[in-house]
Formats: sequence, C-alpha cells, structure tokens
Amino acid sequence: TPLRPAAGGGRPQQQRTPKKAKEATPHELRQQGRQVPGSERARCADRYTGGCGSVSEADCGKADVKARCCLTCFKKTCVDRDPNCIAWAQKGQCYLNAEYMNATCCFACSPDPEDRCSPDPSQRPDVAENDLSKVFERAVSNFSQYGPRILSRPPEPWVVFFENLLTDEETDGIFEAVGGKNQEYLKPSTTAQVVNGKLTDVPDSIRTSWNAWCQHSFCYNHPVHEKAITRIMDIVGLPHDHAEHMQLLKYGPGEYYRLHHDWIPQQEQALCGPRVYTFFLYLSDVEEGGGTRFPHIKNPDGTPLIVQPKRGSAVWWPHGMEHNLWQKDDRTHHEAMPVIKGLKRAANYWIHGMDFKGSMAAGCDGRQQLKPRIWRTGDGAQRR
Repeated sequence: TPLRPAAGGGRPQQQRTPKKAKEATPHELRQQGRQVPGSERARCADRYTGGCGSVSEADCGKADVKARCCLTCFKKTCVDRDPNCIAWAQKGQCYLNAEYMNATCCFACSPDPEDRCSPDPSQRPDVAENDLSKVFERAVSNFSQYGPRILSRPPEPWVVFFENLLTDEETDGIFEAVGGKNQEYLKPSTTAQVVNGKLTDVPDSIRTSWNAWCQHSFCYNHPVHEKAITRIMDIVGLPHDHAEHMQLLKYGPGEYYRLHHDWIPQQEQALCGPRVYTFFLYLSDVEEGGGTRFPHIKNPDGTPLIVQPKRGSAVWWPHGMEHNLWQKDDRTHHEAMPVIKGLKRAANYWIHGMDFKGSMAAGCDGRQQLKPRIWRTGDGAQRR
C-alpha cells in the first residue's frame, strides 16, 4: 500500500485503499425490491439478421430455426383452435384441464413472449381453487401450540385467531426491527391509489396512523423478524418470497383506519397475482379501543366480529373466494377501530399465492403503468 506524507512533516502514513462495496446477496436484493442477476425470464425474440418473414410453420419444427426466429415461430405455431380458449384460460382451465387445453389453446395457455410481466397460465398458483379450507384446517390442526381459535368458517369467510403466536420478546423485536431502534423508519401511513396511471402510496384521510416497511437491512437481517416470518409462512405453507415486506403500524389515541379491504385490483393481472391472505400481528395490548372489526362477519348473537388487540396474538383471513381466488370476497372488509386509550402496535403481513418479491424486483407487481392482457377473472364477464 503506498505511503503519503503526514501533515506537518511527521511520519508517513499508510494510504488506505478504498474498500470494494460488498455485493448484495440474492436475499438482500429481493428484500430491497431489486432484480437478482440471472433471474430474468428468457426473452423470446427473432435474432436472425436476415429476417424471419419467410419462415413457415413447417420450418419452425427445426430446433435451429425456432431458436433464431423464436417470436415468429411462436405466432405461427402457438394458436388457439377454439374461440372459447381465452375465456377458459381466464378461469384457470390451463392447469385444471391441462391435457385438453395444451392441445387446443396454446396461445391462451402461454405467457406473452412480448410481455416480460405476463404470468404462465399453465402453472397452478400455490394457492388456487378449493385450497382455502384445506390450508386453514391444516393450520389449526398442526399448530395447536399457538392457540388457534376459529372465529369464522365456511359458508362465511375463514377467520382464525392465534392466542399466543409471539412471545413478549418477539413482539418487541419486531417493533424494533421494522421501526428502527429509535423508531426512525416510522412515517405517516398511506394507502395505495392510482396516480397518473401508476399505483402510488399517498396520504389518505381514512387512515391516521404511522407505519414502516421492512425494506432496510436492519430489519431483514434482524433475527427476530426472520424467526417470526418463518413461523407465519410455515403456518400458511408457502415460501417466504410469496409475502410482501412486513408493514409495522403504530396507532395513538384517536387514530384509526376506516372500513377498507386489503385487495389491490392492480395486482389481479400482475405476475404476483392478488393478495391471498392477511396475517395481522398484535404487538401490544391496548387499554381501550383499537379492535379489528369485520362488519359483514357476524358472531352467533348477530353482532359484528371484533378482534381485540392482545400482545403476541394474531388474526388471519383470506381475501378471495374459495372457488376463485381472483374473485374478491367483500365480506372481509374490515376496519381498525379508533384507539381510545393507550397505544396500539401491530404489523401487517400480506401474502400472495405466487412469488411476490421476485415480481416486485422485476417491476411486475402491479405498481407500474402497464396495459396487460386479462389473464384471470373473477365471476364477472370474461374479457379479452
């Protein structure tokens, strides 16, 4: 290492070579919402400099021609042979009835080679038709150590309460991990709204609280945070990357979140698909008020279901319908009732049936100004 003269004629001092910045790991990149190198979908494009206009459908049967003229060959050979193909694909038939659909509806059951954010209709999501009851029943049966209690079940929406999901040390650890040692990451809460064609987090009068997201290294490297999300994802039976980043919440006296739904319409056609579950963590007791109220789900006596905050507990519910996860279940509208006395600490953990963090890193999580093909629909009319 070269030496540089010391100020004032003193002894020479070593000149430090600047340290090379440490490369982020794939886990860190995804936590930051950045693309992992090498994870991009292979691009189907025409690479033949002489042009592919003269290539025939028969020519595309040759591997070398298909490699040089991928897009042209896709358009010539991957066609739908029934006018109902798109409508069938929008209802999940590409994986529910794979043999017939693969033979009849190639285009409808294939990702769009010109849209990097297009889902693969032939791939079954990890939470799909008629899965909800199986998942909730398995969780209640297999995780009795957390004190699960069924508050609502079909024909009403599933709502399951866990009496003791977290220890006191873990509730404190989560609050510190996401919010920072001095709560420096907490900011006024926002809601997701479309602004200039893009989904954007903006202030909203229906929500008065503070929040923070686990997208900083102090949080996603925090051992308590990692332990908590591992426990949650074990319960729901999904990989970690299917979940959005944990959102911390803090409500003071008089603060609330009016009636709302956690469903985001812009995610319906996104690579990640819509949110499937909310796993809501209570990180503190509240002296008075602050309950989570479901006005459309009733107790046996006919009163609305209200879950009262209890430190270390959690409540879990789905967003879509059992028979179609792309059909929003309006019965799970809910509100954070105003805190009357004390302080409410809590956290949202929103979970998808497909990889969310990879979709976000690729810019395909529904926030971008895209005009995608309609890949899936709820129970309304099919659309192209």
